[in-house]
Amino acid sequence: MLSGELKKIKSAQVRKFVETALNNADPKFWKAPCSSSGRFHPYEDQGEGGLIRHIKKGVAIIEQYARRARFSEYESDLAIGAFLVHDIKKNGGIWGEKTDYTHGIIGAEWLKQFEMDDQTGKQMILDAVRYHMAPWCWVVPPFEDRPYSKKEMNDNLAELTRALVSPGRIELAVREGDYWASRQSMSFLPGKSIVYDKRVHDSPK
Repeated sequence: MLSGELKKIKSAQVRKFVETALNNADPKFWKAPCSSSGRFHPYEDQGEGGLIRHIKKGVAIIEQYARRARFSEYESDLAIGAFLVHDIKKNGGIWGEKTDYTHGIIGAEWLKQFEMDDQTGKQMILDAVRYHMAPWCWVVPPFEDRPYSKKEMNDNLAELTRALVSPGRIELAVREGDYWASRQSMSFLPGKSIVYDKRVHDSPK
């Protein structure tokens, strides 16, 4: 379902890293809606396969972002690669029914197991995945009905500071792609006309 997007990555090592990760994704990743609650994202991102449609949209945005930011070909490869896997653990380490707000961190840690010759490039992908939720980056799941320890609060502050104050070029591209692809008022699919109709957005048609 993402073969067209993978082909946009010119670097063989980046493409292999991303393809290996996708081949090891939870089967539910491929069928999940983008918003587990249905309250977020445009209509076409809801229903079965919505997360994949969101990823396709984000890659299209990153292509334009990279052109405008004058990315090198390799930077574009890293940004597209990172976006393809940024939500690979969206519903948690063990795929659940709801979005896990630490999924950036979970995803980055999970991706470490896959090899890539360029360790610097690999780290750029990991950082982009880890911090793509900024400024909603959480070390611990938010909104739990319990007191947080001082260490938890300090760790969370450190993550937020890192994500907001010093994002790298690849991090920022993925963050922007994710943000704009998720806006409810910006409904689109790359190269296709969207009929904006609540009554049919979940239908096979």
